[in-house]
Amino acid sequence: MIRPSDRPETQQTRDALFRCLANGHRRSLFGYVHERSPSGIAKSDLATWHAASVHEKALIEVTDSEHTCAHTELHHKHLPALEEAGLIEVDEHETVTTADHPAFDDSSLVDSITDPESVHDESLDALFDGLADSRRRVALSVLGQQYHPISLETLARDVAARESDTPERDVPQDYVDRIIVRLTHAHLPLLEDAGLVDYDTESDLVAYEGHPDLRVRWLEPSFEEVVDGVETVGSEATDVRTLDGTETIVSHGQSLCETADEELFLMFSTTGLLEEGCFARIEAALDRGVDVYLGSRDPVVRETVRERVPGVVLWEPQLDWLNLPAEEETVGRLVFADRESIMLATLGEKRSAGDYDETAIVGEGSDNGLVALMRQLLGARIDHLDAQDEDTLTELSL
Repeated sequence: MIRPSDRPETQQTRDALFRCLANGHRRSLFGYVHERSPSGIAKSDLATWHAASVHEKALIEVTDSEHTCAHTELHHKHLPALEEAGLIEVDEHETVTTADHPAFDDSSLVDSITDPESVHDESLDALFDGLADSRRRVALSVLGQQYHPISLETLARDVAARESDTPERDVPQDYVDRIIVRLTHAHLPLLEDAGLVDYDTESDLVAYEGHPDLRVRWLEPSFEEVVDGVETVGSEATDVRTLDGTETIVSHGQSLCETADEELFLMFSTTGLLEEGCFARIEAALDRGVDVYLGSRDPVVRETVRERVPGVVLWEPQLDWLNLPAEEETVGRLVFADRESIMLATLGEKRSAGDYDETAIVGEGSDNGLVALMRQLLGARIDHLDAQDEDTLTELSL
């Protein structure tokens, strides 16, 4: 028998995970089992707890008929779904415990499904239902990396290219047409109902809306810490990784925005590098109480940010900022989270589509050499911003 923890993660297993989490009762049950693990809880006792939760009464007040009904529901519906998703295990003694699922390495996911305040949140039901299909996850990933709404055909072509691992120019038109049909009639209506996208049927334009609990990592093919196009240099204590390709760089940068607890320091050279998904994650960071500083020499970037997220402290880099040739826009984006995680991306040649070849270096951890260097270079500047009077924290030059 294959234990859930031994199964390789696939798109189908991830579909099953999110499909299971789209049910508030199952999130609630998992949260209670998670709380009682590793010792676990007997199925009969779990049925008593489930009945008490459903009927909003004390455990001791649960009637025999309510217990029997809850036990039947657990046995035939909820526990099989939780097992299929790889979230729990039930042994021969009918003791229920949490399984060793790779998703548990993501604390944000565990928190979202065990928080008693949100287990019955209908918006969370809709979010996980929206994620319970690999094509919808790919579509959300594509949209989250756009600055403007994009046409339905552009979305379909990008989705097709990612699904087939083929350059967009080589994707057959009939494949794109089939995806357009599925997006139009199945996926986009569901994502729109969930508030994750906005689809204008008259203009055929699609835009990313997002959800405050949505994480970039949930859209990736796997929870494993493996990223295509990543090269690691050095020991684990001094890792400096390189990222190649805009898609990988955008995903990593947005993930860093999600990890910030206290401070987020950003720089973008042009509006084309500030994707819609970035705005959503900056807004979420502000809602968490994170101090967000964003710099750009482009006045359009600063004005756009001021309108979209007025809680951000704006600053204007000078030509000698970090002794880099900012006037040549060599540096494209910088993300520095809690002075412990850094990503510095540079722009290469401009492609015909208007975007750039991008490469980034990243470092994680307070002892990381790249992080330590950037903390010394940027620390005084961030402290200078933080020390300003609140009335002046609108646009500063550094």
